[in-house]
Amino acid sequence: MVNNNKNNIYKNKIKLHPWYVTGYSDGDSSFSIRTRSSSTNELGFSVGIVYSIGAEINPENKHLLTLIKNYFHGAGSVSKCANMYVYEISSLKSLLEVGKHFEDFPLETSKSIYFKLWCLVMDIIIKKQHLTLKGFLSILSIKSVFPKGLSSKILARYSNVETFVKPNFSTCSKLSDCIKLLNPNWIAGFVQADGTFGLNYTKQIRMRLGYTCQPQFRVTQHERDLLVLKRIIYTLGCGSLILPSSGRDRYDISVGNVNDLLTVIIPFFDKYSLYGAKFLDYKDFSKGLYIIHNKGHLTPKGLNSLKNIAYNMNTYRSF
Repeated sequence: MVNNNKNNIYKNKIKLHPWYVTGYSDGDSSFSIRTRSSSTNELGFSVGIVYSIGAEINPENKHLLTLIKNYFHGAGSVSKCANMYVYEISSLKSLLEVGKHFEDFPLETSKSIYFKLWCLVMDIIIKKQHLTLKGFLSILSIKSVFPKGLSSKILARYSNVETFVKPNFSTCSKLSDCIKLLNPNWIAGFVQADGTFGLNYTKQIRMRLGYTCQPQFRVTQHERDLLVLKRIIYTLGCGSLILPSSGRDRYDISVGNVNDLLTVIIPFFDKYSLYGAKFLDYKDFSKGLYIIHNKGHLTPKGLNSLKNIAYNMNTYRSF
């Protein structure tokens, strides 16, 4: 019988690698500027900044966010929001530590632009300039280039907000100058956010048993971060870049070759661990992959095992 208390003690001793935290944040975090109506503030609004990171609701992912919280010395809180768990830090003192982390272990995607702008707002708040009209308008100007922009309430009162020039993401003059190795712990964190381990169990009339199971490791990203996908392929030494279909703006890395999966992907994630529900999916993926490697998918027993694994992982998994 498993001793759950002992298992929980072991889990709580896990210390995340700093590059893992950055990689996960590159995929699933937000650096937000919040403005809220305030009757006590002569400007009509209060302003603050927030670092947050989310994960789908399940016990494993809640524990993962607790590990992120532990990394930031217990700052912030984990709460439910719709179908997500969200870890959030809003205390300025703690956000200074968050800022230092990302200065020491920089973001690799275009999210780094918003982090730099977020830091500008932090500096304005630290100097208490956000309490002045000039400082507040500077914050609104910066916030205007964030994905959610400015609310209609703010625009109704402050229609004279100056346009902020958002910095470019890549300053490389040549693509070859940008293709550099990524820290493997960063890759693990990024895959935690935007990677998928799949066993595609499908009907195939040309197969003797009528079905087949194709393993696939994927990482998906918006076209603005296409460079990051190329860097992942370069660092891993395998994977194909899949172009988006018509009307889509998402690119994929795909690794479906069994030999590449066995000799590159499995050893990589055995060494650089995933956490939360993604770790469970990876372990199931590994089981299925070895069944396929050993030709088990060509037997009724092996194929049935693959079916059971495939339909109890990823979105099919129950907790």
